[in-house]
Amino acid sequence: MQNRERWVTDTLVELADTLVPALDPTKYWHCVADRYAQLVASSAVHLAAVGDRPVVINTDDRLGTAPLDRILAEEGPGVDSRDGGEQVVNVLLAEATTRWRRLSQAAVSLGYRSIHAFPFSRREDVLGAVTVLTSETTPLPVADLRIATALADVATIGMLNHQAIAKLTTTTGQLEGALTSRVIIEQAKGLVSARLEISPEAAFLLLRRYARGHNMKIGELCASLMSRRLTVGELTVSPSKAVKAGRRR
Repeated sequence: MQNRERWVTDTLVELADTLVPALDPTKYWHCVADRYAQLVASSAVHLAAVGDRPVVINTDDRLGTAPLDRILAEEGPGVDSRDGGEQVVNVLLAEATTRWRRLSQAAVSLGYRSIHAFPFSRREDVLGAVTVLTSETTPLPVADLRIATALADVATIGMLNHQAIAKLTTTTGQLEGALTSRVIIEQAKGLVSARLEISPEAAFLLLRRYARGHNMKIGELCASLMSRRLTVGELTVSPSKAVKAGRRR
């Protein structure tokens, strides 16, 4: 890898840049998996992340086909790392036949010799884990381990930040919608109160009764009144009278 320091800094900044509601989590996790594949030579990456829509990414298509796809979801360092919150590194697959019998046999048959896993976890939040399989038997250099750990930490923090801002954006939109609806309801109450010369409380009861009788939301009813699609006079016509009037027409 040329200019390793530049690659590390660019990657960390890229993974940290998640404070946008429009971020696509699937594309983000694809980016994370690709960076691990770039970091560790002769490797394949299996990444599994939870969320509203769980994401599973494999940089080697063979990892996503039976039976290995099912095995990776059930056993191996990725599962152990995710459940325990600790990284599992420098494990020789040939020596892990007791620990992960099915995974060891399947991975070795594809030419992989060692395996590593890093959790996407921060305090009590667990988002998944990334598993790195490599055809090498030599341990990962300490520098690579530190970078791999940093990638997992930054990716976790980045996704948690995205989830927080997405939730805040949704809540803000809901509050704005509720406020807008409330303003329209108050305007409609004032209009009905003035036209029919009744109290605002009585005007609201009339609006609510009409909305229920016509299977409408009260906000929609008030919006129709304020946009002149419905007149105040129509509020005083009972549903049965309105049907009879329609038949006479």
